Amino acid sequence: MSFADRVFFCNSGAEANEAAIKLARAYGKAKKGPDCYEIISLDRSFHGRTLATVAATGQEKIQKGFAPLPSGFMQVPPEDLSALKAAINQNTCAILIEPVQGEGGVYPLSGSYMEAISKLC
Repeated sequence: MSFADRVFFCNSGAEANEAAIKLARAYGKAKKGPDCYEIISLDRSFHGRTLATVAATGQEKIQKGFAPLPSGFMQVPPEDLSALKAAINQNTCAILIEPVQGEGGVYPLSGSYMEAISKLC
C-alpha cells in the first residue's frame, strides 16, 4: 500500500489521521478481508474534527452532537496493555495512538507501553 518511499503532505493533523485511517482500512481489507476495518484508539485521545477522526477520538464531549458516527472505532484506557490486547481481534486493522495526549492536558505514554504496542502491531 505505502511506506517509506512515498510521502503524503497534509494541511492538518485531521487530514493526516483521516489518510492513515483510510490506508489502514484498505490494507486490512486487502490482507485479511472485508471485515478487517476496526481501529483501536485510547481514552482521552484527540485525532481531529472530521467525522472519522471524531469517531476515533476517545472523548464523549468531542463526539457529542455528531451521531451517528462512522463505525469501527473503539477506545481502551491508556497504559492498560491488558485492555488493549483484549480489544484486538480478527477485524482489527490498526491501533491509532498519540505518544503524548495533549488536548485535555499533557499525558505522555510511557516508552515501555509504546514498545509493547509496537510489538503487538
